[in-house]
Amino acid sequence: MSIQVSAARTALENLLRDITDVPSATFVEWCDYINKFTYRKLANTDPERFITSTTFSITAEPQTSALPTGFRDIQALGTGFFLQDTDGTDREVELARTGFGSSVMGYYITGTNIVFTGMTSQTVTLRYIPTQTAIDEAADYFTVNTAQTGIEIIPDEYQNHLVKALNVLYQQWDENVGAESFADLRFVRTLNEMIETIRKEPDSIAISDFTQNY
Repeated sequence: MSIQVSAARTALENLLRDITDVPSATFVEWCDYINKFTYRKLANTDPERFITSTTFSITAEPQTSALPTGFRDIQALGTGFFLQDTDGTDREVELARTGFGSSVMGYYITGTNIVFTGMTSQTVTLRYIPTQTAIDEAADYFTVNTAQTGIEIIPDEYQNHLVKALNVLYQQWDENVGAESFADLRFVRTLNEMIETIRKEPDSIAISDFTQNY
């Protein structure tokens, strides 16, 4: 179940007993910081949770196309540009990065565009990490698009991590240096626990079997 910003405030208040001195706008800003920080961590830890895909039809060489709205990056494992068969079946063959003026089959990114090189008739699937919507009100949720039905960034199973992260920001804001150091230690502990356990499958990858080629 998705965690709402207002529920996160209640949970922090349960820990600290009194946070009435924290302006609502300040608290919402803290939540946005934490949501973005956690997203960056988990996008590399469990990318399949967030990966979005789209296709490009290449008809010229080179061909310049606009990156999709909401494109963030293709740094995580499993993201990138993948070839399709003529029948539309996705393949595991990934395009290599090339560069300006290259005639080798591949691509390079320039600004908000993607340039395909060395191809004149090909369909390519782009799998990418999308950008996230900023949290800007107490009714928002800790999801990619801040909606209750969006892809969860911090599931309620890890609400303790969220509270510990909020506590770090509270102690910084309250200028309580001593409490901040302890709060940071507790936060790092919950962050590590979340990163180690949030994946739904083992932290491993399959390697293609080439033994039949010999």
